[in-house]
Amino acid sequence: MQEETLADLISEAVNGYELAREKLIRHYKPYILNAVGHITGRYITWSDEEASVGLLAFNRAIDTFNANSGRTFLNYAYLLIKRDLIDFFRKEKKNVNLHIKVSGVEATSSIEIIKSMESYREVVEATDLVEEILEFSEILSQFGIDFEDLEKYTPKHRDTRASLIEMAQHFLSFPDLIDQFIKKKRIPVTSFIQRTNYSLKTIERHRNYLVTIIIVGLHPEWRRLSQYIQIPMGSVRV
Repeated sequence: MQEETLADLISEAVNGYELAREKLIRHYKPYILNAVGHITGRYITWSDEEASVGLLAFNRAIDTFNANSGRTFLNYAYLLIKRDLIDFFRKEKKNVNLHIKVSGVEATSSIEIIKSMESYREVVEATDLVEEILEFSEILSQFGIDFEDLEKYTPKHRDTRASLIEMAQHFLSFPDLIDQFIKKKRIPVTSFIQRTNYSLKTIERHRNYLVTIIIVGLHPEWRRLSQYIQIPMGSVRV
């Protein structure tokens, strides 16, 4: 989401435009789950109470964010989510290791201890990764692909994956085909086959994975995604 758009939506939400608030929350739902999971150190779904705590904190971040504070909106939202989760664990007494001393300093919860050891850089990197995932997910949806289904589309055999990555590299060597790909939101299969020796059957069988690799190749700035989606981004160049 562009910074200008984000700022506009936050302003509209604060001024009572509920559709703007809903759009913000819907767009950043993956971020909220990621942040809650990062803080708690376990896999979180929307059925967990912690996810609800995170959602409420994010909603409050929309109302209280100050653009002149020197921090980004997502870093601010992360801070509120972290604080609310700590309070939640205190009240629910879900942490068994309360009042533990670390290096002579008493902390009030194990969650607080763990997070106090994390550097600001790690938080920023986690935030940047989620931003990349959100942008990637939005582009994938334009091609009819759900980000959450990527694992299902990924070929099991390493040789098959390597062949498809090579195919994506070849595709990305044709600027006119890239233009068609971007404009029409699909692979121009006929034109591509006419210029190469690839089979229609292979392309159709692995279309979603091939589209995914091509999109990643068109966005070399998404460096943090390489490990997350297990595609060797350095192997795909425009």
